[in-house]
Amino acid sequence: MGFLKRSIKNLQKREPTKFGAIKGVELFSKYASREDLFIEGVHGVAEGGIHGRANEGAFSIVVAGRYDDDDDRGETIYYTGEGGHSRTSELQIKDQEWVRGNAALRTSKQRNLPVRVIRSHVLRSRYAPASGYRYDGLYKVIKAEQIVGNSGHAVCRFILERLPGQGTLPGDDGDVKHPVASSSRPPVSSSSTSSLPRRDPVLAAPKRSIAKMRKGKAREPAEIGGIQFKYEGGTSPVKTEPVASSFGLGIGQRLPPAPAPVREEPTFSVKDLYKAHPVPGFR
Repeated sequence: MGFLKRSIKNLQKREPTKFGAIKGVELFSKYASREDLFIEGVHGVAEGGIHGRANEGAFSIVVAGRYDDDDDRGETIYYTGEGGHSRTSELQIKDQEWVRGNAALRTSKQRNLPVRVIRSHVLRSRYAPASGYRYDGLYKVIKAEQIVGNSGHAVCRFILERLPGQGTLPGDDGDVKHPVASSSRPPVSSSSTSSLPRRDPVLAAPKRSIAKMRKGKAREPAEIGGIQFKYEGGTSPVKTEPVASSFGLGIGQRLPPAPAPVREEPTFSVKDLYKAHPVPGFR
């Protein structure tokens, strides 16, 4: 029962297992916590968003926008059922099924029963209260279907419309306490799960050790310093025959040393030297 201990349950002023409005609860009444909702009989469960019975119908829902496919448009609400949600990451990790609260809301649609709607302050919508929770009156479930949600998993989606004659919703009367525009994206296709493509799970490649990968794959010979190595059944290279280089040399041979530059001797005569450098008294 979560934080709703036995002593709190004994404080309950009204019976919440009732369809329609609760006597003594005024429209747009505000509550500080889920505990207050329970005590006042507006919503009869501690944590779940749907209070109802599968074979009877849903008594009330809390719209908090915890699911990616939720879309609050004021008079119309696209509400995602319960189940398959990660408690740590807020992501949809499993398909939802027609059980518990989901089955109760579907029964409400089949039996045309009214559902009490409470909006939470964490809901990203212009219709959400600035704090706590607010009772926004009665809605009717006009559609209950299972679709492929934005997460790729099957979700139970419900379309609820507000019953007429209940006054103007806060947010439509200019008194916007939570000025976040409602989602402008179109609703998810109403086709059934059998007609929509499912997102296949991505399978990780099997892990293989480096040794196993090397064992089953022939390795190319390696050449180091003109010597070719190949791998035989392991990871250590085995020396093989030398590889002839482009110079036609084999192993153990070196390039011949470059020839020393040739110094040319002068070819002039002594007479030419005397003419270039005359010496007095020399003939």
